[in-house]
Parts: sequence; C-alpha cells; structure tokens
Amino acid sequence: MPDWLKNERIAVDGRKYQMGIGGLHSCESRQTVKAKEDTFVADFDVASYYPSIILQQGLYPKHLGREFLSVYQSLVDRRLSAKKAGDKVTADVLKITINGSFGKFGSKYSALYSPDLLIQTTITGQLALLMLIERMALAGIATMSANTDGVVLTAGKALERKAEQVAWDWMLDTSYTLERTDYSVLASRDVNNYVAVKPDGSAKGKGCFAEAGLAKNPDCLIVYDAVKAAIAKGTPVDKTILSCKDVTRFVSVRKVTGGATWQGSYLGKTVRFYYSTEVASDCCITYTTNNNRVPKSAGSKPLMDLPASFPADVDHAVYIEAAEKLLCEVGYA
Repeated sequence: MPDWLKNERIAVDGRKYQMGIGGLHSCESRQTVKAKEDTFVADFDVASYYPSIILQQGLYPKHLGREFLSVYQSLVDRRLSAKKAGDKVTADVLKITINGSFGKFGSKYSALYSPDLLIQTTITGQLALLMLIERMALAGIATMSANTDGVVLTAGKALERKAEQVAWDWMLDTSYTLERTDYSVLASRDVNNYVAVKPDGSAKGKGCFAEAGLAKNPDCLIVYDAVKAAIAKGTPVDKTILSCKDVTRFVSVRKVTGGATWQGSYLGKTVRFYYSTEVASDCCITYTTNNNRVPKSAGSKPLMDLPASFPADVDHAVYIEAAEKLLCEVGYA
C-alpha cells in the first residue's frame, strides 16, 4: 500500500477517515451516540456494495472474459431472490460466494487474481462513500462512523427528511442502493468493535462484541453479554454476570502452539479455562515448550471437560471488573 494511502487521513466536517486497500473507515474511538426525542441515529448501508460496483462497471478478469459477469450476475440474482423469499441459508451461502469471489481478485493463488480490479472496486467504493459523507455534512448531518460499505448518521429530527433526500440523490447519481437501519444507541470502542441497539431493544455486536463461532473462539462472552445488556436495557453489569449459570459464557479458549501445562499437568494444544477464586492471581497456564504464560490465563483454572453444574469457584469479580472497564472504553455513561 502506498504511503500516501497508508498515512494520509481525509478530514470531512471535523472527522477523519482512512482510505485503504480494503475499504474506507472512520477513525473514532470511545464513542457512544444516543438517539433522543429530537434526534435520530441511523445506519445507511449500501446493499451488496462491491458486487454492485463490479457489475455496474463491467469489471471482469481479462483472462476469463466477459462470461465472468454473466455467472457473477446470476449469483447475485439468486442471492437476492433467496433473501426476498426468506431463505436465509441460501442467501448467506451465496453472500460468501459473491464476496469471496471479489476477495480472490487480490489472491495470487486464485484463478480470479486481478489486483487492478480489486483496487478499482475498492477505490470507487471509498470515493463514492466519501461523496455521501460530504453531502450529508453540507446538509448539516453528522457522520458518526463509516466502515467499508456504510455510514452511521445523526442529526436533529428536523433534518431527517433532508437526510433521506440526500441519500436518494446519491443513489440516483451512483446507481447503488442504500438500506436504512435505525439505532437507539451506538457504542463503539473503535470502528471495528461496537454494540448497536435498535429501537425494539435488540442489539447486534461486531468485533469483540460478536458471538463466538467457527472463526472466533469464546473469550469471556459473559463480559460482552453484560455490556450489551447495560447499553441496550440499562441492566447493571453485575446483575447480568451474577445471574448467569451457563459456564460456557465464562470460559476462554486458546490455541497453544506446542501444548499447554498447568501445575505440572499437560493440557493439550487447545486449552479452555475460567477465572477462579481458588487460584492465586499470579498462577497461570504455561506453554509446555518454554514455560511462558498463556495470555490472559493468570488466576484461571483449566476446564477441559464441561461440568454437570456451574462451578462454585467462578471469580465473578474479575468478570464484573472487565465489563465495567469495557463500558468505559466505549464511552458509555
């Protein structure tokens, strides 16, 4: 990535944005934005942003020919049909296929390798998004966050109709489609780690606030449960943590190269543990190969087999302290 793209930040209406090979992102941190009686907070997300750019501009790997666009268009059409029909499984699978195909433009190991198309797609997307941000700023509407394919806006409700008009004009000029989602609260540690609460009280998380899955190991999920509940419902973090009796929400899972050891016993190359009142704060799980400590394992006890009942020695205070610290990190008060 060239230095001008890596080091230069673009300022619009007092906020800074970083361009990159992958996409645009804002540079905020420790930020909480709340919708009030006379203000709104809304996410304007571009539907299928990069696929739309590829199809709109007719971008295809030269060594594959224009047939690529026919196949790509058929995948996009099938996904939209599945999404409209409520077939979430098919829609999600095709989303991975469509976005993955774009990502392969940047992989020299792929038959789709076309770095020129990757750059053209992402630069187009970033400039178009900056255009939307600038137009909103000129209309008196603040952009609180921006990341790759969408922006979060806030302003007085007197400007809500103006925001919709600016969005509509931008869609006409670019041919892309904006989808709106309203929030009652947006609390961000940074642009990639946030909790967004909808008016109905449901919350979604990204980054550290997202649920564990195949691509993400559990890491004290109860802490993020407590923070989301505090932001969405005003529930004290200690109430959420003390009332939970699911030990899987308290554990952390770490992959340990070469294997892990605890108090002389070999645990294996993947270790699961929780913080215990029965373990000294300076006692930790270590790497078998060099005796270095496994990160964040001080004061923890291994839990390689899930118990039939909730352990009596779970150190709730550790989890409560972590949740309170995280609330401060997102600027929530």
